[in-house]
Amino acid sequence: MQISPNLYRIGRVLLASLFVISGAMKIAGFSGTVGYMTSLGVPLATFAVLATILVELGGGLAIMAGWQTRPVAIIVALFTVAATLTAHRFWQADPANAQNQMINFLKNISIIGALLMLAAVDTDSKKAS
Repeated sequence: MQISPNLYRIGRVLLASLFVISGAMKIAGFSGTVGYMTSLGVPLATFAVLATILVELGGGLAIMAGWQTRPVAIIVALFTVAATLTAHRFWQADPANAQNQMINFLKNISIIGALLMLAAVDTDSKKAS
């Protein structure tokens, strides 16, 4: 199967931009993010926010640059699974928020799928052909 290098790069950058922007916003609103994570019951919320910033900003930039894409995409996918199960529990949400939480849950499931596809593509062997 032939992949288009340009489409692949554009898709990689667009997918990663979500994480880069989200990580940067967590830096800008650090105390608010810690408060939000605390309200979700996340233990060691300050440490969790620091780890989240590292994964989102660092992982997003690595994916954008094409550096260690496969392992980084897997790490970011696992992080997204944890974040989804922590923050978007639509089955526990009050009726007014259930639909919004379900939309965010499903959006994240789609993002996890894209990250897994990114990890599955062996771009190094494609460059050799």
